[in-house]
Amino acid sequence: MTTSIHSLICGEILTPQSKLAHHIISISEGKISALSPSLNTDQADGRGISDGVLDVRDGLVVPGLIDLQVNGALNWSFQSQDYQHFAEVVAFHLSAGTTTMLPTLITAAEDVLLAGIRTLTAALQDFAPATLPGIHIEGPFLSPQRKGAHDEHALRLPDLALAHKLVAAGGGHIRLFTLAPELPGSTPLISYLVQQGVIVAAGHSQATYKDMRQAIAAGLTFVTHAGNVSDWPYRAMGELGFMTSEPGVVGSLMAETELAGSIILDGFHFHPALLPPLLRLKGTDRLLLVSDASTAAGCPPGEYRNGGLHVIIHPAGFATAGGGGGYLAGSTITLLQAVQRAVYLSGVSLTDALAMATVGPARLLGMADHKGHIQPGADADLLVLNRDLTLRHVIAGGQLVR
Repeated sequence: MTTSIHSLICGEILTPQSKLAHHIISISEGKISALSPSLNTDQADGRGISDGVLDVRDGLVVPGLIDLQVNGALNWSFQSQDYQHFAEVVAFHLSAGTTTMLPTLITAAEDVLLAGIRTLTAALQDFAPATLPGIHIEGPFLSPQRKGAHDEHALRLPDLALAHKLVAAGGGHIRLFTLAPELPGSTPLISYLVQQGVIVAAGHSQATYKDMRQAIAAGLTFVTHAGNVSDWPYRAMGELGFMTSEPGVVGSLMAETELAGSIILDGFHFHPALLPPLLRLKGTDRLLLVSDASTAAGCPPGEYRNGGLHVIIHPAGFATAGGGGGYLAGSTITLLQAVQRAVYLSGVSLTDALAMATVGPARLLGMADHKGHIQPGADADLLVLNRDLTLRHVIAGGQLVR
């Protein structure tokens, strides 16, 4: 259920670009129509709503969050090919502050993946006020040695003919494609995907620096969940017969200025101490936060089976793939929780943490003209946070989400 909002009386507005005190945000037809100073600086309650006016003078207003990697929630995934389950997953993440998201499909058999893409493509416009600008495909062209929780039986070498089928099934809606660029046949596949307007990322990969540079030359521009099932700089046998320092996928992200990447800041996938130095190196334009929320998001501890994946959710708040192997099965968090943990666990500023989850992904997706910021002409996607960064209200397209 939603309620139309036509103005917010704000005590403080924080975006990656600016900080404003005592302003009114006016909304019309789902867009921010004006941003004007407020004469009422009273800090009383600030929690009322009346006739489409939301008084949040004691809160913090920030842009709605943009997640590049959402696999599922509530024990359902976008792999389920079920509209009702899609709606439940979208509603869960929307109510948690993610107003724009890329539904993500992972490695599966060819017929299952094609059917999933077609079903999801047909559903993309059905879940307003959330925005689903396209699909993220993660697999099946991934390294068996870096498969993580992906089905090893469905992994395959890069196949240009299959890539044509996947793109056709998506009808122009595939926005991000993650693969292992060291696999034979990846270079022409990367070039083809880029020609189709797809952002190509390295992930689940043991690519060398040479592999990565070749892939970048072909059009690869991104690294998916850097540092997870992809190597940091490591020692490897070199061509001259001695152990050398190999940058690997994450080292390539660090070394190649224009290469961007995402991280899962849940406290388990990526050590919080690594975020500040990597952020200093890459900046908020090139280092983004994702949830990589799996079917485990929103579920209590226990064992779950869905879509052929056996997941164990642990009391500490992480999920592993059942059947051994010690692999994390995506995360249990939402993107707002990643922002909170970036601040509280890694010590980065709230401004930087927000940038990594708003304007950064908006720029990557080519949506920065209307997403990721608070100014006239932008989509009215807004969050109202309490001072401890917990969530109070979600507004998507000018609608207050209940």
